[in-house]
Amino acid sequence: MTKQLNLHLVGENKVPLLNNLINNKIDYLTSIKKAIAESDYLSIYELLDSARFNEKIRHWRHADPNYFLSNMTETIQPELAEFLVPKLLAYLQIYFPFFFFREVKTGVYEILFGRWPSARTFGILDVIRIEFIFNDPVINELRDFMDDPSFVQNRDDQLKELHRANRIYAGKPGIVSEQSMQENQTEILRLQKEQAVLELEQEQIEKHFGSFSHFLEQAGHLYVDYLNFLNKEN
Repeated sequence: MTKQLNLHLVGENKVPLLNNLINNKIDYLTSIKKAIAESDYLSIYELLDSARFNEKIRHWRHADPNYFLSNMTETIQPELAEFLVPKLLAYLQIYFPFFFFREVKTGVYEILFGRWPSARTFGILDVIRIEFIFNDPVINELRDFMDDPSFVQNRDDQLKELHRANRIYAGKPGIVSEQSMQENQTEILRLQKEQAVLELEQEQIEKHFGSFSHFLEQAGHLYVDYLNFLNKEN
């Protein structure tokens, strides 16, 4: 009987703690709801990841994470991203004007570089974390094209070799099959098309950022730059 009574008392002693935990969750969700109702984007991002916000925006050395609370938003983050994205896209149109965005599913946005034919998909825009998640092979190809002279030289050598082969094929119509001649021409057109797209991307990067390294640096600062922009608006 005494043991049962003690267990009962232990259970009762946990009630204040449970109430506190429940009230914290209620207060958190109430704060999120209020920030959404007031279109207070800055507060929403702070509530979603307080440690990152305090480190990057307030420059606090030590910031406790609020994952145990923000995890409650996990199931509604696609819809939350749809709410947040118009403001973010308006900002990106000013500072990354060559990027365009296509929603591929709720709250998920592909990054397209340019509106020209064959515009390439550069990756995904993470609206919740305010990050570009670039497609490594695509971004690395543009970096090599802009910064590595050997990459451009190799492309030029490939085209020269293909054109030389075409001239040889043209002089030997009875020896070389028509299919081989067509495959060669298809490869030339593919390389020329890729070259044209890379040149358009390079032109835009240099126009707005001067160099590829500066573009990549600014892209990496998106979280801080955008939230500082929102802070100034407030």
